[in-house]
Amino acid sequence: MFNNIGCITFDLDDTLWPVQPVILRAEQALYQWLREHYPRVTDKYDPQQLTQQRVALATRYPDITHNVTLLRWQYLSELAREFDYPTNMAEQGLNLFRHYRNQVTPFAEAETVLTQLHKTYTIGAITNGNAELDKISIGRYFDFVTTAADVGANKPCVSLFQQAASEAALETHQIVHIGDSAEADVIGANKAGCYSIWFNPARHAWPGGQSPDAVVHSLAEVPALINR
Repeated sequence: MFNNIGCITFDLDDTLWPVQPVILRAEQALYQWLREHYPRVTDKYDPQQLTQQRVALATRYPDITHNVTLLRWQYLSELAREFDYPTNMAEQGLNLFRHYRNQVTPFAEAETVLTQLHKTYTIGAITNGNAELDKISIGRYFDFVTTAADVGANKPCVSLFQQAASEAALETHQIVHIGDSAEADVIGANKAGCYSIWFNPARHAWPGGQSPDAVVHSLAEVPALINR
């Protein structure tokens, strides 16, 4: 099925680890930090209100929606101005959030799969998020990371997959991309000319559009599938 493959790329959030618990813990830690150091913010806003404000911020800054780190810095900067706090509040808060953002717990089979694949293939990541692989245990298996922030667009834009091919010194048709999002990962990879594998542990029905080249319900299925 997969011919002349030299590189395998992975989406990160909800493909190699569950992301919602991570974001929740990071948001809670940030709120507690604000309460301790910048209490005028938390005296006025509860966690839900701050989240709603941050989400709404993206509609006001559509030109930076591909850069979630910059969006969060902007959100914290506006809070600092609103409550007349020093501008470095934004940088401090962002650093705290990113620390907790990187406290991920990979799926049980992730490291074994990466160990196997890295023996034969170049391994890359293509992500719209801002997890820092160099601060995460399984990051040592990756040869490169392509982010939406670096490229200036979110998946499914083909430019991310083209940049990954450039990083791997290969053509896009020599890459297999694996991800949980039907649109961002599968359709994006297909449009770029990559092979695509849909990571679908919940066994959802395919929502439509060009189908993936394969579907897996566990990462443990990937090595045998590709090597077959």
